[in-house]
Amino acid sequence: MLSLLVLSAVLLGLSLLSGQEPLVARNHMAIAQAQAIAEAGLDRALSALSTPEAPDGIGWTAAAPAPYDGSRLTAVAVDGVPLGGFRVTVSGTGDRQRQILATGLVPGDSGPLGRARQDISATAIRLRFPSPPAGIAVRGNLQIGPGVVVDASEDGACGNRAGTWSSGMTSLSAGSQVRGRGGDPTGPNAELDVQQYQDVGAFDERAFDTSELSALKAVARARGTYYRGHVSFDSTRPIPDGLIFVDTVSGQPLAEGTPDSDLALVNVGDGAAAGPSGVVRGWIIVNGTLSIGGGVTLEGFAFAADRFTQTGAARILGAAMAGHVRSTSPSLIEARPTTGPAVAWNCETGRTGRGLIPQRWTVKPGTYREAAS
Repeated sequence: MLSLLVLSAVLLGLSLLSGQEPLVARNHMAIAQAQAIAEAGLDRALSALSTPEAPDGIGWTAAAPAPYDGSRLTAVAVDGVPLGGFRVTVSGTGDRQRQILATGLVPGDSGPLGRARQDISATAIRLRFPSPPAGIAVRGNLQIGPGVVVDASEDGACGNRAGTWSSGMTSLSAGSQVRGRGGDPTGPNAELDVQQYQDVGAFDERAFDTSELSALKAVARARGTYYRGHVSFDSTRPIPDGLIFVDTVSGQPLAEGTPDSDLALVNVGDGAAAGPSGVVRGWIIVNGTLSIGGGVTLEGFAFAADRFTQTGAARILGAAMAGHVRSTSPSLIEARPTTGPAVAWNCETGRTGRGLIPQRWTVKPGTYREAAS
């Protein structure tokens, strides 16, 4: 009798467990489905931000319309069978950073007790190309060396651009030639080719602000191309393609009071390109001073928060900017490549780094959060 009693208790327990397992499995499946639906909502919001001109896009100058204000459930079906839906709320305005909350619901807003819900929140960022007003733009003084050629006359895809632009004086040495688009086609170095003594505010409006530099830093961290302090790229330490960010030693933003010991200092020299072509593709962002020399060709965009120099046979296809937060010495272009100009403005190459810099909105690394209920 005792054996039968124990056996009955065991069988009863097993029957109860077997009855609960299908329910537990259904709950796990519902949670997984809710997460997948929430991720679909997040992707939908990123796509809408990336195409503001589309009928279902999100404009950058006003609050997000329905269904991106969380007011409408977007149904999701698989092979015609309703599965659930998502609600998406995109907060903020502007073309640089937004907050997204996507909620996946299974089987939807209304349903039996125990319905699954998954919330995903993230900060969306856009890697904005500053669209410089010239092939080389400097917030300060600029010096062009002897025999140097700077040419912005060939590319009008993003409108006319000057060859050089500076808020201070631009000094031209003997034999230097600067050509912009829209200037005198018969001769270089005219007023529209060399634009100097420009408004500082015009540079500041185009340059990266602190929040953008923080976002660029986060992206570089995520892809393993974030550095600090004094960094030299050469044959022993090639520079990766894509987005490169070199920060101050302390990791703090560069300011007028930043000591020399904290300043980022980057040298890109011979052999720095990872491939045999000698070409580096992407963006190089430096919270300090950037020097590109040797025979390196940069296809993309260079941004130095302080001073910029280009020497040797180095060449830039795209654009460069120098913020001169601290330095009063002029930025210097004295490179003389064996072929082509030292700086050749190209809007598309500068904006995309030959296709290596994403032009759509993306999730800022470290901001993705999940919460299930």
